[in-house]
Formats: sequence, C-alpha cells, structure tokens
Amino acid sequence: MVIGALVAGGTLLGSGVAAAEPSPHCQQHGYCVFSATGFGGTKASVPTGGGCRATSELGIPVVRSAARGFGDGYALELYADQNCATSAGTVYFELPDTTATAYRLIPIPG
Repeated sequence: MVIGALVAGGTLLGSGVAAAEPSPHCQQHGYCVFSATGFGGTKASVPTGGGCRATSELGIPVVRSAARGFGDGYALELYADQNCATSAGTVYFELPDTTATAYRLIPIPG
C-alpha cells in the first residue's frame, strides 16, 4: 500500500532503499520495536519471516515506536489491528509514535 505509492512516486526507489541508514535507536540487522513512544521501554527485534504476526509474539502487546536497523531488503509495516488490515505506519527510518498490535515484513522492490 504505502510502499507501492512511495516507490511509484520515486521516494524510495531513488533514495537507495537497500543502503538506507540505520536509526541510532536500532543499531542491528532488521528492525526494532519498542513498548513506549520515543524508542523507550522494552525493545524487541523483529525476526525474519512472512505473514501477519501479532506484536505480542515479540513480548510487546502494543508497539508504541519502531526503528530501522541495518538494511535487510524489507520494510516493516505496522498495523493497528490483529488482522493486518489497518495500517499504523511503515518504518523506513523511524516511527517515534504509533499504536500497533500486529506487523508484517514487506519485500522492497529493486
């Protein structure tokens, strides 16, 4: 959804998606999610794999912020519902304030 619109508009495609700089809040491979806004509280790493997954599987019932680690070829889409139907935001660099209970890793084209 959001990724397709950004790629079509050239925002991600022209910016070197695979070479995106990691957030200072997630200096590791993949993505980090946090139980508090502003990258506070409990921190968890998002494992690789597909499909819609509950954030509670990460030990965080509600994700309040998220950050990108070192590039992995995926975008992290966060959802406000357990069915991955209502987007709460897409993490490209940082998402400091959100409310998400599910997530999905989406391959970035290119």
